Amino acid sequence: MRRPVLIAVLLAGCSSPAPREVYISIGADAIGTAHGVASLHGARIQMVETDGVVAVLAYDEAELEALSHAMHEQHARCGGYMVHDSLADARASLQRPADGGEVDYTLDRAAMVRTVLPTIDGAAILGTISELSAMKNRYYRSATGAAASIWLRDRWRSFTIRPDVTIELVDHGYAQKSVILTIPGTSRADEVIVIGGHLDSIAVGGKAANAPGADDDASGIATLTEVARVLLAHDVRPARTIKLMAYAAEEVGLRGSLSIARDYQKRKVKVVGALQLDMTNYQGSDRDIWLMKDFTSAAQNRFLIRLIDGYVGATWGWDACGYACSDHASWNRIGVPASMPFESRMSQRNTKIHTRDDTLELSGNNAAHAVKFARLAAAYAIELGKGDLGGAQVGSTAPSSSSSLPWKLIAVVMAFAAIWLARRRRR
Repeated sequence: MRRPVLIAVLLAGCSSPAPREVYISIGADAIGTAHGVASLHGARIQMVETDGVVAVLAYDEAELEALSHAMHEQHARCGGYMVHDSLADARASLQRPADGGEVDYTLDRAAMVRTVLPTIDGAAILGTISELSAMKNRYYRSATGAAASIWLRDRWRSFTIRPDVTIELVDHGYAQKSVILTIPGTSRADEVIVIGGHLDSIAVGGKAANAPGADDDASGIATLTEVARVLLAHDVRPARTIKLMAYAAEEVGLRGSLSIARDYQKRKVKVVGALQLDMTNYQGSDRDIWLMKDFTSAAQNRFLIRLIDGYVGATWGWDACGYACSDHASWNRIGVPASMPFESRMSQRNTKIHTRDDTLELSGNNAAHAVKFARLAAAYAIELGKGDLGGAQVGSTAPSSSSSLPWKLIAVVMAFAAIWLARRRRR
């Protein structure tokens, strides 16, 4: 009589846990894709509500990584959906947010911008891309994804000894942390500017995958890192608070940025603008910078055009990327003016992202294209942040002409190391 009981106990102990259901919002044009992934894996999916533009689905959490790959392959979106804490939060995504209210987009800091921008160093950007893409992957649940957060925090800490500048790790409940660098404002410190990119990378295989993510999105994080370096090198003292954010877990539903945006909304933090740097170094189209016109702020996009024409010296065009294609959507969702300048037309995007072949070789082993985005982001920080340069000697920690050669040599060595590692992975 005991044997059947024992067998039942053993079977119960070996059985798989019940699927965990989460609520996601996704573009209505991708409902079929979500159903296809669920059907392929025998997973549960339920339509909750749709307004024809966005849909809310109940979805098996175990299938989110497969959904991410399908959204990339079929819709050219990184992420392409949002994972919500509750049904109420998911339903709130169906409400179209206002465009963030009135923001003064006056250009009146030309002297500051023209002091800072010439010191942006492509070799430094290249070196950061090389180091990040040399990691096996930066998947949000992997040990190397967690290590990338620590590595970036320490890199940003090395840029300044100012006690008022802080760098923090934000724990979302998984291995990888988001990283936030804060330059506090002076006269308008309660108003916040966010410039971000995502730290994670993804390829088939999750934690075990080779996912160098040189373009997606080591390029954006490297661009952001160079913006941090030059702002701090010039001792920029903004009137508004500037926060540079490297988000965790963008590839699996914008989780890091959504968590931060929800927290800021709950605490009534006044974010007056958000800029997303997701892929900046692959020049696949005939113009330099492509502004996403959907799920973004029309007013802030016009501001970016003035910055590009006035300071960056690049060509630009309009494109669209669909629902929740990157972390700017997390801010747009709560009514923050958000923008996403992109490296190419979506139809001419880097097709090697989300694979082991997303390496620096695809960008010619240089960071010339990313420099344009660093110039735009630095100009954005200065012109929207207002304020002045501090007491430090301008450019005191920026590479001079005599010190630029070591930077370039280091970058070249890093680039060759990344190429060598990429070739070994393909064997």
